[in-house]
Amino acid sequence: MKKTFKYILIAVAVVLAASCMRKGREIVYDVVAGDDLYLPLDGEEYNLAEVSSVEFYWAPSIAADNGYISYELLFDRVGGDFSNPLAAFASQYNGSAPSLVLSAKSLNKVAKAIGLAYGESGEVVWTVQAGKGINGTVYSEKRRLTISPLNSMDPLPQSVSLGGDGAETGGIRMVPAAAVDGVASPEGIFECFTSIKGGTGFTIEDNLGRYYKLEGEGALVNVASAEESTLTSDGIYWLQIDFDGMTWSVSTVASVIYYAAAWTGVMETAKEPMNYIGNGTWELKNFDNAISNNSAKDSRHRFNMTLGDGTVIYLGTSLPLGTEYTTSYWAVNLYTIDGVGNKDWDSTWNFLDSDLGRPLDAYLYLNADNPAGKYYHEYIFK
Repeated sequence: MKKTFKYILIAVAVVLAASCMRKGREIVYDVVAGDDLYLPLDGEEYNLAEVSSVEFYWAPSIAADNGYISYELLFDRVGGDFSNPLAAFASQYNGSAPSLVLSAKSLNKVAKAIGLAYGESGEVVWTVQAGKGINGTVYSEKRRLTISPLNSMDPLPQSVSLGGDGAETGGIRMVPAAAVDGVASPEGIFECFTSIKGGTGFTIEDNLGRYYKLEGEGALVNVASAEESTLTSDGIYWLQIDFDGMTWSVSTVASVIYYAAAWTGVMETAKEPMNYIGNGTWELKNFDNAISNNSAKDSRHRFNMTLGDGTVIYLGTSLPLGTEYTTSYWAVNLYTIDGVGNKDWDSTWNFLDSDLGRPLDAYLYLNADNPAGKYYHEYIFK
């Protein structure tokens, strides 16, 4: 009976809104809330270290003018009234869907907001707010959710470095993980491209003097002093450490090449191996650059990195070349095969006409010690 009466009210609201619009009156912003929450069930428990995401579903609402409605998923402390929620997340499809798949990392922010430490669990309440930009209506049903947080650092590091005999001489400064395919990396992930000596220990320290150790199966632990981590063999590595999920991953870098392509009625390519010289830097000396000296003035080029498992990472740009080279133009972006576009032609740099065919030395900097502050490259023309 309760639901039947609610749907009668909704129908009346829609009819009244249609009548108002026919008469040229102002749009009505009132919303009849769906009120019913579907998933998760009341009292559900989630250990965020054991799930990647949690699905939330609720009954749709109806606008009095039958127009667009947006939704927010709200969290608050037990006993809270959602007037000042702990967290709010727009639903799927830019807030238009009555559902949301919320990542464990996002829920971990809620756990931190109520002061939960790793190994503890606690309750929060959640509900939904529906609105049309103003006059949001909070659903009448509220549900409890018990969560156990991820093993994450609080606060997250602002800088991280590698030291010890296993690291490169003088240590390596890690950088916040770069965007891949234009998608920004979540906060708390740091990475470096570096040479590491197999079987020789290296240390990990953040800006707050906290130390970490890499353990088996990708687990990262916060340790009291500078304990050493090791990798099994010598190599050039792409190391990523996630301090929000306390995990790590590593890939070997098998090769980096300077890749150029030109179309002058036929396809021409140049694929020149680059040498690793330390601190995330590769160089190519005395490249003749003849491929760029063509009638079409086609000088497209980038860098291709092949990882140990055969995956190719494309290092290039989406920016057009203007009338001069700029720091932002020479900055390096990372792409996968799905994000690069045409792997022969897209996400490439070009040379100014005055540099076509000029021999050069090329340098690729996958570190923070360059004018861009993060991944960058440059040429020394001869």
